[in-house]
Amino acid sequence: MSAESPIPKKTKTGSATKFFLRGLAISLPPILTLVILMWIANGIYEYIINPISSLVQLSFVLFIDRSETTKLLDTMEGLPSLEYCGQEYRITDRLHQKLQQKLQAAPNDELRASDIDEGDVYIPVGDHERSIPYEDYVLVVKNVRSGDMPRTVTGFYMKAATHKHFRGVFGISAFAVSISVLLLYYLGRIVTSRLGAWGFQKVESVFLHRLPVISTVYSSVKQVTDFLFSERTIEYNRVVAIEYPRRGIWSVGFVTGESMLEMTAAAGEPLVSVLVPTSPMPVTGYTMNVPKNEVLDLNITIDQAFQYCLSCGVLVPPQQKVTPELLQQELAKRLTGASAKPTPLQTRSTANSPGEESPTRKNPSSASDGVTEP
Repeated sequence: MSAESPIPKKTKTGSATKFFLRGLAISLPPILTLVILMWIANGIYEYIINPISSLVQLSFVLFIDRSETTKLLDTMEGLPSLEYCGQEYRITDRLHQKLQQKLQAAPNDELRASDIDEGDVYIPVGDHERSIPYEDYVLVVKNVRSGDMPRTVTGFYMKAATHKHFRGVFGISAFAVSISVLLLYYLGRIVTSRLGAWGFQKVESVFLHRLPVISTVYSSVKQVTDFLFSERTIEYNRVVAIEYPRRGIWSVGFVTGESMLEMTAAAGEPLVSVLVPTSPMPVTGYTMNVPKNEVLDLNITIDQAFQYCLSCGVLVPPQQKVTPELLQQELAKRLTGASAKPTPLQTRSTANSPGEESPTRKNPSSASDGVTEP
């Protein structure tokens, strides 16, 4: 007897790889979604919210800046240490005279922190050319980390405005978002008007569309933003499939309306206008004029069709996924005539059968053959 060949067994390594890939396939979509959303949010904050916040802070600096020239302030020996700054501060001439009088009255006494009026104390900042009031300095020091401390008077007052008038970074960010929404709203109103639209088109045609590198990038970005945010000017009636670019190859399309008069008369049968989108950018495509009897209506929504085109056919609607059970049911419907509408192949085979003409090209005398008008 010949020795029986051993039955191969699944290795643990193969099972582990399978489980790992399965786990990766499940975990990657939510992780990548979160990463993309964080990347978009970070970009919006860095390039929109943060610049507007800086402009708001700078505008507040013009009104709350109380800094003084350091050369106009005084200093003296024996000053007590103050919290957050030690002895690195300057005092006004009024406080200087007050402390001198105290020392003259009691030469043996030392100055204490209680003798210092904080309203007359200034802290030199940056290159020490200007000094800011002690209370403004303390406000910034309490709310800003040591590594993020500003080095200029303007920087100090930008931080002071954030924490004094907006209660922190979140408050000024929310204020910047509100300003952004208002700016976008009024920008949209301006561009919607005739004069605004004319001016915007001039800027596009004169500058953005003529610069070598910028024109290419701008055109691509504009197509994406127009698709995502602009109102659809084309009204899609339904989603269909047609045999394009040749028989046997099916393409998804959108019916946009009836065809033109002269083309319908030349074809001798009703035509419909079909937009065949291109992937992965459905806003572009080809406009076809197809006979109505060669159009197959699809049971999917407009949004599902857009997702299908954007994903290059990867995202198939759930009701259109090909499974043995669903395929058998669909074939059974078509074979038994239970389908609501015959397929283009069935329509053509019926129209081209011997002894019959196309329903759209029948003569009135053909009614005696038992073929009725649709």
